[in-house]
Amino acid sequence: MYEGFSPMAAAFGLPPRSADARGTWISKALTQEINVAAFSPEGPIVGHCFLASDGPESAELAVFVRQEVRRRGIGGALVQAVLELACAAGVRRVWTMTAPDNRASLRLQERCGFAVTRSGFDAVDMEIALPAWNLCRPAQPELALTQS
Repeated sequence: MYEGFSPMAAAFGLPPRSADARGTWISKALTQEINVAAFSPEGPIVGHCFLASDGPESAELAVFVRQEVRRRGIGGALVQAVLELACAAGVRRVWTMTAPDNRASLRLQERCGFAVTRSGFDAVDMEIALPAWNLCRPAQPELALTQS
């Protein structure tokens, strides 16, 4: 999925531009407990979302959707699936950082229940408390997702 990803390195240098660095980053991402992928009807992966644990009950959200299939609900479905798995795993706080000019990502995270905790020139930090989210999570379209 990441070989043809666009734009490369747009989100704080992710996914990395060089093939070697990208391979290392993907390998590390896949070691995380919670990884979800979305597949096109033809079979290739078109979206990937995972949590990078930073403590026993806290993790950072990362979500990537290929350019040509954005704005179809894939990102929201991926985030919802990851948050459901996180709740089941006992994660209580999920946070994310987004570039302030990435309006699509900011809207996605807000729709999924994230709230801004810090907004600056370089980044917007957002987080969500999962017990509260689990009680009132937003409705998302049904998509076929696969957990790795």
